[in-house]
Amino acid sequence: MRHTKIVAWSVLTLVLVWIAACVVRGPDAVKQHLWWSGLGPVLPHDTFPADCSLCHVGSDWQSLASDFTFDHETETGVPLPGAHARAACILCHNDRGPAGVFQRKGCAGCHEDVHTGTLGGNCEDCHQQNDWHPSEQRIRHDHTRFPLLGVHASTACHRCHPGAEVGRFVPTDPECVSCHANDLARTTFPDHFAAGWVDRCDRCHLPRTWTQAQQNP
Repeated sequence: MRHTKIVAWSVLTLVLVWIAACVVRGPDAVKQHLWWSGLGPVLPHDTFPADCSLCHVGSDWQSLASDFTFDHETETGVPLPGAHARAACILCHNDRGPAGVFQRKGCAGCHEDVHTGTLGGNCEDCHQQNDWHPSEQRIRHDHTRFPLLGVHASTACHRCHPGAEVGRFVPTDPECVSCHANDLARTTFPDHFAAGWVDRCDRCHLPRTWTQAQQNP
């Protein structure tokens, strides 16, 4: 019990000494211990070059040189393709731990999977590294059980896949009535229900337009 009290008092003493040192030095002298708004926490610089002027200007330690350059591939052996080259250093080098640990995990090491695993783990299937935006989604849809023909190709994804606006694609039944049940219910001239025309819509309707019907040869 006595040993526990001694340890507690020792820790408390160290904390009080640290606080006193900060107060004596003034707030400007301890800005290096603060959180950088928009960038994250300040990192240990133990492995950084001793020449602070390579990155910093002024005396407050938070003003970075506007002409700062660093050849990441030459210095570290890790290239930064596309948008990675424009990312702030601290996005990868922060207090989570060594950047290499996360880099070895691939895209998921740094980027949140907004698709929650529903689209697989190979991000390069849809995303390029230049701007992160998905590309050629309409073409890829042709390899599904429902190729996008006619006006389907110009329809917003979320009209058929709820959640697509935030990257979560809910699977959709490819049957016409799954999306067009309301259109079917409103059609009274001719009355499709009375005539029993409630399936195989492609006998009369082609995807060139939603409103006009014609005999499908």
